[in-house]
Amino acid sequence: MSWLSNLLRRARIRGLTEGKVQRGRTEALDDDAKDDAERWQDYGFAGNPGDGQGLVINADGHTVIIRMDRIAERPQLDAYDVAVWHKEGHFVKLKAGKVVELSCDDLIISAAVSVRITSPVVQVDASSNVALNTPTVAASAAVTAGSRVDAPTMAAGNSLQVQGKEMHEHRHNGVDTGSGTSGPPV
Repeated sequence: MSWLSNLLRRARIRGLTEGKVQRGRTEALDDDAKDDAERWQDYGFAGNPGDGQGLVINADGHTVIIRMDRIAERPQLDAYDVAVWHKEGHFVKLKAGKVVELSCDDLIISAAVSVRITSPVVQVDASSNVALNTPTVAASAAVTAGSRVDAPTMAAGNSLQVQGKEMHEHRHNGVDTGSGTSGPPV
């Protein structure tokens, strides 16, 4: 078994640097430190934990880091849960019940063509503001507002229509002076 313990070891990994293949210093034993050890990663997955703990293989004087973790910051997960996480605490978790949980300070989505959400219910809970910076907003059916709709000062050429009647600078028919009421907009 001693040949296996010389081949595969737990190690501290320090000074991980980026390149075509990440490289770092491995410290398995007091007298067994290796510089320039390679750390290969699976296609489509990349991470740079800087320093951490892991497993190394030593073969023919060549050291390869095969697993690496940062034990102090790793999130505690329920059985079968999966997470992509950062040491600062933001994460994406795949949880039981087909739940995906995302936690972060800023979420930025950049899509060159479109973003589509398909769901029976979409809810946005914003404590201060929702801003839509776009030339148009379209709804395929009714739009409901809780208590009021505020429109900024309308410039020439802008329009607000209700049931096909223009409300911006509209006129009324059947106007009586005094306490009477006017007819509907024309």
